[in-house]
Amino acid sequence: MNAIKLLNQLKKYPVFGAEEVAEILNCPPRYANLVLTRLYHKKAIKKIDFGKYTVCNLAQTIATHLVKPSYITGWYALKIYGLTEQLPQQIDVLTSQKRNKKTISFGPEKIRYVTVNKKYLCGFFSEVSEQYTMNLASLEKTIVDCLYFDLAPLSVIIQAVKTGEEKISLDKIKRICLKLKNKQLLKRVGIVFDSLGYGVRTL
Repeated sequence: MNAIKLLNQLKKYPVFGAEEVAEILNCPPRYANLVLTRLYHKKAIKKIDFGKYTVCNLAQTIATHLVKPSYITGWYALKIYGLTEQLPQQIDVLTSQKRNKKTISFGPEKIRYVTVNKKYLCGFFSEVSEQYTMNLASLEKTIVDCLYFDLAPLSVIIQAVKTGEEKISLDKIKRICLKLKNKQLLKRVGIVFDSLGYGVRTL
């Protein structure tokens, strides 16, 4: 199989490595790694991390395919929702899996993996990114994550809530907080929303 046909096959995957190449070419892993190295040096593919490659252009596309389960949240998610004009320094990804390398660089962007208890991995969905999908927190779960895991400056969160007032469901915020059964979380969310006149302290 020539390089063009192989690349067309690899484009099916947002992230790939020797395992995928070996399956396509029916070859040993050692030869698959050699093929990947050659494609990388020819700039036909991009290197993400040790043994992991992609043809994608956006860090958000690959972020949740490197570690599963996981989803994008925090300041970057607020940017996706159009609730902040400030440029986030990194893409925050929540996961229940531990990683030795918590931050990786992809082009000009950084992806940070935050390991949390699996009970916090809720309130996200699949969204199209390039020709693939990414896992993204719902708007309400993004707000909750930002407050509890300190994923954005408080001033940014407050401005996002003000900007997205018509989009944000207070009932969903309440349901998420009650489901997680975390008193500290309830307190943080309550203080912020009370300051904006939402009366969340009634939880």
